[in-house]
Amino acid sequence: MKETSEFRMKKVLLIAYYFPPDFAVGGQRIAKFARNLPTFGWEPTVLTIADCYRDQLDKERVHDLGNTRVIKTMKVPKFTDLLLYIKRITPLVFKNKKSDNRAYYVGGSGGDCGNVQSETLIQKLKRYYISFSYLPDGERSWIIPATLKALVEIKRLQIKCIMTSSPPHSSHIVGLIIKKLFSVKWIADFRDPWIDFEQYRAPEIRSALSDKIESWLEGKVVRNADKILTTTNEHRLALMRRFPAEPVDKFVYVSNGIDMEKFQIGSFPDRYETFTISYTGTMYLKRSPEPLFKAIQKLISTDMVKMSAIRFKIFGNCELIEGKTVAELAREYGIDSIVEVSPPIPLNEAIDVMKSSHLLLLLVTSIQDINIPAKIYDYFGSRTRILAITEPGATSELIKNTESGAVFIPGDTDGIAEYIYEQCSDSGRNHIRNNPHMYAQFDTKVLTEKLATELSLLLTST
Repeated sequence: MKETSEFRMKKVLLIAYYFPPDFAVGGQRIAKFARNLPTFGWEPTVLTIADCYRDQLDKERVHDLGNTRVIKTMKVPKFTDLLLYIKRITPLVFKNKKSDNRAYYVGGSGGDCGNVQSETLIQKLKRYYISFSYLPDGERSWIIPATLKALVEIKRLQIKCIMTSSPPHSSHIVGLIIKKLFSVKWIADFRDPWIDFEQYRAPEIRSALSDKIESWLEGKVVRNADKILTTTNEHRLALMRRFPAEPVDKFVYVSNGIDMEKFQIGSFPDRYETFTISYTGTMYLKRSPEPLFKAIQKLISTDMVKMSAIRFKIFGNCELIEGKTVAELAREYGIDSIVEVSPPIPLNEAIDVMKSSHLLLLLVTSIQDINIPAKIYDYFGSRTRILAITEPGATSELIKNTESGAVFIPGDTDGIAEYIYEQCSDSGRNHIRNNPHMYAQFDTKVLTEKLATELSLLLTST
């Protein structure tokens, strides 16, 4: 579209570590915004990390970006990266030790991270060193390159608005530095909570001092940003309670969304011949399909469902569940012959799996009580019924409010089994679809318009 005196596209810089072709679902939110913002008068430039740092790529996702301009940066080499490299090339020296460059999470409150039981002085010093290497996260080495590149682009293109998206929360540190150096309007987008998740991080990567610094960093971000976006209203309210001195209208809830065009609502393949429950994505944050396995075992052992009449398909990084393979876990329940575990597949293939399944499994732990897994919106787009195993929270309320399926707590084996039996026995199971009108509010274009409105309001504010 040509720029004229009557209509001139406003410019915004979107800063996000995860972005296509990254396989991570976290990159989809910014990608959808970037693709749709021009419709509402905004020309986005995306700043992200170079592809060589990404664990898995899905190059099909790049095709959806249109003419979006994308700038990629490098990382500053870290000492911990060197240690990890040495560990990889000397496996015998590090035999039986497990570590990687991610932030680990545990169940429960995490306790007093400054008082790890039976910790020696050397171990405590090591823990303190590790805790600082994760400030604010394991991707902090992209802060300097990203900031320098952003400063160049802001000056060159006369950009007046920026938006940073996390996790990783190091993206917000980039935004904070830019805000201090330039007179720009800044939206900090929290796809997941920051300090609200801190209590669940493993004590081995935390210390009392690092916790205080991290809380201070979150406070600096929240107080200096012009707008705070969250993906759930529950998270918005949590931040408002923690920062009562900030204006109420500073906190805005813009959920993740559904790519309606990609899902081609109304066009669906045939369902699998055998009743199939599917799970797509990654199992982390202590997610486990064990409650489902217990329910299926009960149905089969009581002859309510024949072994040959049901299947469970898993697509994604789900081979290990807390050190045990899914196959081993399924074997313990005698159902390994009906459990199929496959590596990650491109999004377009995953959509076909979702549409062809009879039920879609959603696993949400108590850690995620105020946020909602982004995959649920893809599940919505498929219009397939959802079997959610979760404690009460934002996710369970969303499923109930949209009438998208059934919600059970992990220990309700009887309830899960009964629901599967009802769905499996339904003669019309191949034609049951959720009502698409329930999801109109999550259309990506509708949500992008809301973001564009917030951006425009910032430009006109003093």
